[in-house]
Amino acid sequence: MPLKLVTVALLIPEISTTGLSWQMPFLSPHALIRPYLQPNSDYSAGHRGIDLSASIGETIYAPADGEVRFSGKLVDRGVLSIIHAGGMISEFEPICSTLQPGDKVKKGTPVGSLCNPDVTYKLHCPTSTCVHFSLRIAGAYVSPQALIGGLNPSRLLPYARG
Repeated sequence: MPLKLVTVALLIPEISTTGLSWQMPFLSPHALIRPYLQPNSDYSAGHRGIDLSASIGETIYAPADGEVRFSGKLVDRGVLSIIHAGGMISEFEPICSTLQPGDKVKKGTPVGSLCNPDVTYKLHCPTSTCVHFSLRIAGAYVSPQALIGGLNPSRLLPYARG
C-alpha cells in the first residue's frame, strides 16, 4: 500500500526562544489526561491547552519567569495567568492563589494550588482531578508542550486511493 506523507503543522507565531527556559507546572511527572487540540479557527471547537492529572491541594509552580497578569475567580473557578518574556501568557485553572496582578514570579516557584471549582463548573476532566494549562503567544493559543517538550513526532499514515 503506498504511503502518503501527512504533515500536521503547529502554527506558532514566530518567536525567539533564546534565553527561554520553561518547565511543567509540577515538580514531579504528571499524566497528560487530555492533549492540546488545534481548532480549525478562532471560533471552532478544540482544546486550547493541556490537562494534567493532579490532586486537590497540590502545588502548582511557575513554568517560567514572569509577572502575574490575573489572579481571581472567573465565573465558577479560580484562574491564574502569568505574562512572560515576549508577551507569552500561561494560564491555569482551577487554581487558588494568593498572588496579585503585578507580583513577579520565578520559574519553579509556587504560584497556587489546585482547588475545587464551584459546583456549577463543568469539570474539565470528568473522570479525574486535573489542572488545565494553556499558553498564548501573540494572542494565539498553542500547546504548552511547544516550549516544554513532549509533543508527539510526525507520523506517516497509510493513504488509500478512493
